[in-house]
Parts: sequence; structure tokens; C-alpha cells
Amino acid sequence: MKRMSDMNDDWITVFPADYNNSYHLILKRGTAHFAYYYFKVDKLDQRVIFYDDVERSGISIKTQITRTFMRALVKAIDWHPVGNSIIIEIYPVERAATKATRLSCDI
Repeated sequence: MKRMSDMNDDWITVFPADYNNSYHLILKRGTAHFAYYYFKVDKLDQRVIFYDDVERSGISIKTQITRTFMRALVKAIDWHPVGNSIIIEIYPVERAATKATRLSCDI
């Protein structure tokens, strides 16, 4: 599923991965840069879990998370969270780092 931004040439594409509630995300920023991310959705806990691979994508997902981005992502996966807040967890893909970044996002 593709969502376009009205402001510029940015868009996201989300499609299901192999497991339940896991997805692939392709993010386009500007005219030439594409980034790939893998994420899971825990609908019961209202949580989105990203796996950040900066070496592969070139852009950290941490720098992309805004209210507008999360609203587009929630629409793209056809999810209707209860209330107006979700938890976002970001885990680095590197094996040496196991500490997650945890954010709260009002959508």
C-alpha cells in the first residue's frame, strides 16, 4: 500500500512480512533516497516495534518518526488504535547493542 505526501516527493510503502502483524516498510525521502525497515505491531499493547538497520537503510528510523509519519503508517496498515497514543520501540539490528529506544507518540 502506498501513501503519498502532499508536501513533497516523500512516500511510504508498507506490505506484510511472513509473520502475523509484521511488515516491511519502504520509505522514500526526496528524489533519490530509499530506506527499508522491518517492523512489528503489537495491537494489544498498542506498540510498534522497529528494527533499525542504519547500514542497510542509510537513515535511522529514529529521525523519521513524527506525528505525520506515524499517522500515515497507521493508515497504511489499516490499524485503528484505541485512544490517541501508541508506544514506539526501536531496536538496533547490530548484535552488540541490545538497548531499545522507547517513545510515545500521539496520533
